Amino acid sequence: MLSVPAVANTKREKTQGLKTEYRQTALRLEAVAGTAQDQGDSLVIASLASELNEAAAAVEGDIESLRPKALKATAAASAVYGGISDFLTMLSTAVSGTSGGCLSSTDDGDVISSKASLSACPIDKPIGLTDTSATLDQTFGPAGITTLKTADAKNTGTANAKCVIFAAPGGDPAKVFQSNPTAAIAGGTLKVSGGTPALATNHLATISSASGTAGAKLIIQAHTATRQLLAESVGDPARAIKDKAKELAAQPELATSVAKQLKLIGEEGSQNDLEKQAKEQIKDLLADGSANLDSKWQALIDTKIYNGKSDEAKTEKASSITFTKELIQSVLYYQINLKKKYNRAKGELAKTQNGYEKKPPIPKCGGRAQEEFCKTTA
Repeated sequence: MLSVPAVANTKREKTQGLKTEYRQTALRLEAVAGTAQDQGDSLVIASLASELNEAAAAVEGDIESLRPKALKATAAASAVYGGISDFLTMLSTAVSGTSGGCLSSTDDGDVISSKASLSACPIDKPIGLTDTSATLDQTFGPAGITTLKTADAKNTGTANAKCVIFAAPGGDPAKVFQSNPTAAIAGGTLKVSGGTPALATNHLATISSASGTAGAKLIIQAHTATRQLLAESVGDPARAIKDKAKELAAQPELATSVAKQLKLIGEEGSQNDLEKQAKEQIKDLLADGSANLDSKWQALIDTKIYNGKSDEAKTEKASSITFTKELIQSVLYYQINLKKKYNRAKGELAKTQNGYEKKPPIPKCGGRAQEEFCKTTA
């Protein structure tokens, strides 16, 4: 079984993997958009890339939220482990057998000397945790799990002066655990049974009814924090990406957004006409998110793009490029090409305008030198 820190680390790694997959797929689509000959197709693909980048940003938030959850679960669980360790230490060191002691105030057996020595033991109270908490360092020390401040729990003083684990009914109320019906530690794992103090195991059966005890509260706290961590579900990244594409393709907002962008770049037609056009392109590229999406999606991300590493413009399937650096280079390649095309078109337009401005003016009729011209144009 994985420890809480290991579970937390696994969750974080999976979530980080999902974020990376979102980012890389967005880069692949940005490059694929650069290869598209049709403006509508290019805008649909670029819009998908933008949405995946937003999804990656959302996953980044999930990663950040995992950190405090993992710390809380780890610290709470470690406090339980530490409490159990301390209690077992008390059992092994306090019961000498010379006085028939069962950690009772009625026998002068060797018991823990003072509750003050347990003042930092997390079995006494629920823990508080902040980002600067030293709970983890203190509990998981170089010598192992320990929270006891004293190395030796034995004491040879009189029983009534000691901090006892079990006290007889009607005894001093300042003792740790008093009457025999009360669950003593860990919400019922150990309890007093019978009129004479004796140890019995109960295997957490009374944790709900004994939830008011310090041990039970601590275990419930640890269990709740751990369950919150385990509830963070992270699926297969590739499947998650495909599901996201399916969700986006089925949303009418995608077609509306593409239509607006087409309008902005000067595409002719009304908003309704452009939306219809966008829907057809989405259907062609992604099958409207229907059952045929898998094959359409695979074909889309298998589009050949510049591989981002060759001096020459060599291409390979976008899906086969797995290094972020190469994907970024590929996107830059198409952005630079687009910029070159724009500058070239801009230059051609400027030449045309300059040529038009340099044409000789048409002479006006009225002067003697223009007599023949006026006759021919009359």
